[in-house]
Amino acid sequence: MERKRKIRIGIIIALLVAALAAGGYYIWQEMYSRVQEQKAFDRIHQLVNDENGRNISLLIEQNRDCVGWVSIPDTTLDYPVMHTPDNPQKYLRLSFEEKYSFSGVPFLDARCSLESDNLIIYGHNLKNDTMFSSLGGYIQESYSRKHPQIEFETEREKAVYSVFAVAQVDEDDEWYNFVDAPNRKNFDSYIKTVQEKADYTTDAVPEFGQQLLTLTTCYGSNKSGRLIVVSVKDN
Repeated sequence: MERKRKIRIGIIIALLVAALAAGGYYIWQEMYSRVQEQKAFDRIHQLVNDENGRNISLLIEQNRDCVGWVSIPDTTLDYPVMHTPDNPQKYLRLSFEEKYSFSGVPFLDARCSLESDNLIIYGHNLKNDTMFSSLGGYIQESYSRKHPQIEFETEREKAVYSVFAVAQVDEDDEWYNFVDAPNRKNFDSYIKTVQEKADYTTDAVPEFGQQLLTLTTCYGSNKSGRLIVVSVKDN
């Protein structure tokens, strides 16, 4: 009886050790992958930056799915932006080099074009302060005052957008259906709606005809929770 008990205990210990080893390996592998992915982004950053700024044309030559570069000065949010209308979430778990990637690459909503009234860009919220994790800082209004502008550079222009509203929403929020406004009434209706649900807004209130840029990421304990940071293009 005692021998059987020792065998059972031995099996349990062995299983626990195996589980801990597997868990440790998985954590190490994930951390290693994220470090390598960030190094790959750093190489891309070095490739397209010169004394005259970013060479977006060279970036697009490397991958025709790329449409530009999004960044928030003095934060870690500084990445290329992809756009694949025929495969909306292609870069959700794919690297710029089109290999599997836990981090993916920020991408423009498939329904958008660069001329859309509301450019919606998606990115992961990762715990290692990469990708769109910086957006979480905007929950605090003081962070918005320190980082009031978002830059989105394309082959055509380097545009600057001023943060207007920050809101915690659900993944099926109606804001995600706002890509183009057919008229002023429709535009004003969306602006009023986001003002009402926002944690706070700034003085940079959009007017009909001004382009919006929405950066969004997962946020909160609910799997369907999202954070949107809405900004308006400076004239």
